Amino acid sequence: MASVVQQMEAFGVEFRDKDLPLHVDAPRRKTCGKKGKWWYWLRTFRPDAGGSFVVGVFGSYKSGDKQKVEVDWKPLGDAERARMAAEHAAARAARDEARRHEAELAAMGALDLWKRADRSGHSPYLERKGVTPEACRYFADGTVVIPLLRYDMPRSDALRAVQRIKPDGAKFYTKGFAKPGCALRLGDHDTAALNVLLVVEGYCTGLTVRMATGHQVPVYVALDSGNLQHVVRLLREIYPEDRILICADDDWRTRDQQTGELCNPGRTMARRVAKEVSSCDFVWPVFDPATRQEKDTDFNDLHQRQGLDAVARQIGGVLQAMSTRR
Repeated sequence: MASVVQQMEAFGVEFRDKDLPLHVDAPRRKTCGKKGKWWYWLRTFRPDAGGSFVVGVFGSYKSGDKQKVEVDWKPLGDAERARMAAEHAAARAARDEARRHEAELAAMGALDLWKRADRSGHSPYLERKGVTPEACRYFADGTVVIPLLRYDMPRSDALRAVQRIKPDGAKFYTKGFAKPGCALRLGDHDTAALNVLLVVEGYCTGLTVRMATGHQVPVYVALDSGNLQHVVRLLREIYPEDRILICADDDWRTRDQQTGELCNPGRTMARRVAKEVSSCDFVWPVFDPATRQEKDTDFNDLHQRQGLDAVARQIGGVLQAMSTRR
């Protein structure tokens, strides 16, 4: 087990005291690390000759990267390897079924929460961000409730979770929901002025981009860089004729937790997705170096730092270039 912990720490996991010891043979994957940014799923394999191995996989919610537990399998014969593979397949099937059940319970809980929220209200957080709310509801304490949907599912089943943003900016998701592919669309795709879809990470970034484009273009909120790839690929399947522009975060101060080198997950993921998905481009906010602060990374930060016109010029220029190429 110590080896597994070391591998996860080398991967970048920052364990909290409550994360250890690790849970083995749990029915579903476990969230771990500071701010719940990582996950793992471990199980035990016991050869007939005795002893045991801890096997499994762990990964990052933010980047979408994952890694198998490294194990020295040399002592195992072919029969033992085959048995291990069969047990792994059975355990994975059971885990996936448990995960599906958990996701359905999360969807039911999200629907209940969404129905209890008010259509009108106020959010101190959104007011500080300088944005005009869309597609959200409120609780009396100033919490804003954001629906998260799968747009490839029937309307009756599409709501999979909600995100709650407290007045102080703390964010909470429906526990147990399946994030990949979930998003929130701001604006109506059918009445869009251009055959372009915009994709962002955060809700406030999406609201800023909507304002900067005169509410003429639909914007999909993908929640984080790790989910960008899932949302963009899903949109490409649903809307094969539309261009997609990722309005990426510029995580200019973020360092790789394994190497310590600057890695910029927002731009790195956007570049990767734009390269892999047809008719997809990406843009990131360009700040005035004289006024940029360390935590300024997205188009909402640019909005607050240099005004909405700066956002409109940068995104508008790219949209114009895309329409010209088309």
